[in-house]
Formats: sequence, C-alpha cells, structure tokens
Amino acid sequence: MTQGGPNYSTWFYVYNIYVNAFKNFRYGYASAMSWLLLIAVMFVTFLIMKSSKRFVHYEGGTNE
Repeated sequence: MTQGGPNYSTWFYVYNIYVNAFKNFRYGYASAMSWLLLIAVMFVTFLIMKSSKRFVHYEGGTNE
C-alpha cells in the first residue's frame, strides 16, 4: 500500500520477497529468501514449543 513508505519504514522482509519475485522477476532469489524465512519460522516455533513446558499449566493433569 505504501510501497516501502517514507524512507523505507514499512519495507519488511516479506514485502522484499514480493518485490523481487513479481516486480523484478527474480524468482530464484525470492525463492531462496522464502526458504530462509521458512527455516527461521520453524526454528522459532521449535524453541517456543520446547520452552512451553515452563509457562504452560495443565490444570488437573501432569505436565508431560
């Protein structure tokens, strides 16, 4: 909507992937960026799932 906004303040990683793929026609580069984003999201999700035993409370059951 703002195409990066004033002074690139709204230029996010996903928007950069979109611009590279569909405006600059650099599909391979955009694909590689998407794979890196997927790996980063999977890593953060893994960390959150492993550490959830510390902050999730199951009432009436054990925390297994």
